[in-house]
Amino acid sequence: MIHSLMIGFTAAASICLFQWLHHTFANFNWTSPVFILGISGVAVLIQKFLLERKIGHRSYDGLADVFIHIHSPASMDSPFFWFIRGLLSFLLALFGGAVGIEGAAVEFAHAFAIQFRSRSARWFEQRRRTDASAALSAGIAAGFGTPFASLLLPIELGMGGKSISVAVSALVSYLSVRAFANLAGFQWLDLTGVLYGAHFFGVSEVIAYATIAVACGAMGALTIRFFRFTQDSLIDLFQRQGWMRILAGGVLLFFIAVIYKGSHFSAPAILDHLLWARRSGSEVIFLFLIQCLALAAVLAGFGTLGVFWPILGLGALFGSLINQFFFNEISGFGAVAVLTGCVGFVGAVFGAPVTGAVLIFELTRDLNILGITLIVGMISKEVRKRLKTGAIMDRDLKVRGLSLVEGRSESILDAVFVRDAMVADYETAHEQEPVASLYTRLLRSRYPFLPVVSTQGIYVGLLTADMVQEAWNSQLIHGENKSEKDHSLARLLEAKDLLYRSGFKPPQVRGSDRLSATVGIFEDIPCVPVLGEDRRVIGLLFVHNVRLAYERELGRRSLSTSSKAIE
Repeated sequence: MIHSLMIGFTAAASICLFQWLHHTFANFNWTSPVFILGISGVAVLIQKFLLERKIGHRSYDGLADVFIHIHSPASMDSPFFWFIRGLLSFLLALFGGAVGIEGAAVEFAHAFAIQFRSRSARWFEQRRRTDASAALSAGIAAGFGTPFASLLLPIELGMGGKSISVAVSALVSYLSVRAFANLAGFQWLDLTGVLYGAHFFGVSEVIAYATIAVACGAMGALTIRFFRFTQDSLIDLFQRQGWMRILAGGVLLFFIAVIYKGSHFSAPAILDHLLWARRSGSEVIFLFLIQCLALAAVLAGFGTLGVFWPILGLGALFGSLINQFFFNEISGFGAVAVLTGCVGFVGAVFGAPVTGAVLIFELTRDLNILGITLIVGMISKEVRKRLKTGAIMDRDLKVRGLSLVEGRSESILDAVFVRDAMVADYETAHEQEPVASLYTRLLRSRYPFLPVVSTQGIYVGLLTADMVQEAWNSQLIHGENKSEKDHSLARLLEAKDLLYRSGFKPPQVRGSDRLSATVGIFEDIPCVPVLGEDRRVIGLLFVHNVRLAYERELGRRSLSTSSKAIE
């Protein structure tokens, strides 16, 4: 618990230092192109002479590195590395590098977590997951002032970890920054009242929401592909030389700042301008393109965790753009469009619509916006997936040899067969077995599921306890003697009749399949039958069986890696 408290304090300290510097030196030109180029030079020296030469680390891909660290005990586990990356992210955010300060807070907190983690615990995935999730939640809570949204982000990203530890870190970080802000007179972005008089419901508004959702999904996919193209171009150009990529990204940022210094507006500043001031459509388009180019330069050159705020800013600009060109006639809809665009981009780019919706709700304190933004974010995420585009970090993970499926490593899922994870002590039901018998058996059965087989033993379908209970209750109601459970009507209705009446056809897997084949099949039901090659039932597979098998295989690999390291 003390470990979680200190993670929260570390994230809060970085945010407070950032706020103090901006407040103390309010008249300082933080976005000077000279400073952008200077920070790039410092980053090049650090990368070449400290990270590459001393610890052999050539590149950094932000959030992807956090997931690599979680799933591989042999990954970069140096607190020095994470501290240096946090320092670079801090300087980029401070001097207008088109990134959010939350990234530096997460990296500093992660460095602390690794530094004070016991050596005996470094090999265990649960500890690494908890520390990474706690650092991420603490950074988001401190940077945005949204403690509830910060708890949801690790869950949506599939990071996991012990919930109580993550919650403690997030809460401590939030309260620490809140206390400091009250004492020093600082303010978080406060959107309370911005939706006063806004129009939420109506035919025109519904059409606008649908348009924004689909457009954000499509533009989010296009933006991700642009980021990847920029990154691939620099990698191909400089043959994966980390310091050359940094220099190229810094030079690109330098020219952007020379051409248009407003390119380094922070996301809070962008939201403030869009919500409280009127901007022309051409200005919004130009600012969107410049911000997108600046963020691409940062991601391709430097790598950073501080992309949540910039993505919110891009979403706000795009939402405002859609409103101005298509729905400007709807009075009082401008602010709603801006905030809806924010969540639409978060849903598309990160695949975290719930986090985005709750974050906007915490900033506005308006319940009307919560349900709307949640639906828009989910639609935009689905549109991006339909366009065959992964989330912002998916490609970076695959390039580094890690493919995540529902928060789990695909390589580990591929290493385990279904037959090694399934439950073998199951019962089956004959297709001609009456409801009365089925009801009695399910009352004493260990599992609320009964695979139904034919006379030849071939799998026919799956009965659930709810299906049998519903049929039994119906027989009792319509029966002549309600006190007598074993009456004639109950005996007439058979298992095959229930299957036919329900029309429910759950998915099925074979024992020879890999666990990766089960991804996504538990959406409608937590249990699927496992069949042999002859289509006979050989077991049942529950969703928790997949999780346990995954953790067992991961533990085995961790111990193997630990033994090799000791040798």
